[in-house]
Amino acid sequence: MVTLVVAGRHPVFGHIEGHAKGKPGTDEAPHMVLSELGRQVMEEEARKISRFYPMAEVWRICIMPDHIHLLIRISEPLPEGKHLGSIVRGFKTGCSRAWWALSPGEPGGKAPGTAAGKAPRTATPAAVPEASPSGSLRPVLFEKGYHDRIINRPGMLENIKRYMAENPLRARIRQECPKLMERQLHLWIGGREYAAFGNLFLLKYPQKEQVFFHRRDAATGLPTEATEAYQQERQRLLLMAEEGTVLVTPGISKGESLIVSAAPDAQLPLILLQKEPIGEYWKPSQHRFYACAAGHLLILAPWQNEGHSDYARFHHLNDLAKEICAANEMRIVDYDRLKELTHSHSAE
Repeated sequence: MVTLVVAGRHPVFGHIEGHAKGKPGTDEAPHMVLSELGRQVMEEEARKISRFYPMAEVWRICIMPDHIHLLIRISEPLPEGKHLGSIVRGFKTGCSRAWWALSPGEPGGKAPGTAAGKAPRTATPAAVPEASPSGSLRPVLFEKGYHDRIINRPGMLENIKRYMAENPLRARIRQECPKLMERQLHLWIGGREYAAFGNLFLLKYPQKEQVFFHRRDAATGLPTEATEAYQQERQRLLLMAEEGTVLVTPGISKGESLIVSAAPDAQLPLILLQKEPIGEYWKPSQHRFYACAAGHLLILAPWQNEGHSDYARFHHLNDLAKEICAANEMRIVDYDRLKELTHSHSAE
């Protein structure tokens, strides 16, 4: 999966219509209405990938107002000297040229309208001091680089397809139902019950990575966080989070807690497990509360934390972190509502 982001996050590819409760498959469900540029990217530029690289098949494309996801399958080796970056560079060049053609006049002129045939126009990404692919100084359409993920785990392909398909729905829910991302007392993940506070949508992300470190390095006997190997792994994990992977950890050891401390400051996605229960009036510390409100953090507390000692319970939380990384099912249960329905049926 390759992700490209518009410079400045301007919505040049269109806008989302529909509402969160709209029936799937109808015009009332959240869906993208493509601008003229978005239409050209979907119908022309994406198809050019297989034309220039027959071994690269675009399985799925998801165009959002300010970013694009491409699901690409490489069926055989690319030509000598070519790599994924070559494919992405060509695609970005084609999209930029389409944007320039639709934005006459001064460099970076006006961006295409919000939908094909409509007059309203959105703001254009600001010009940046970088040469265009053709060598002339023009504003760039996309941010530098791209994010990519190799699909290498069972079930990951279906998770990513579902993630791409549900993008407009998640965007609309975030706008319409912010309360859904605050607190849930009975959340089932992979057959276990948790209480939760924060951004539940982090559970829907297809890529999660457990953060787990022992207190001491087995090879040297030093505190793990004092080793070069730890610094390299920490850098790798934070880089993955910058590219969209959700880090999952109870933050128990010093090595884990250092990453937990760094993630909110860098606005990185994090799922934090804790042994402290989450009740109806529980709230995290101010720093973590703001991270939850900003959508970067989800705090989970299992209703049953197995183990008769802190050591055993902490290890159990790490086992749960591993489970959450592999889980693909989540459901919320309103027990109070179930009790009401049960009493109602009994009375009848």
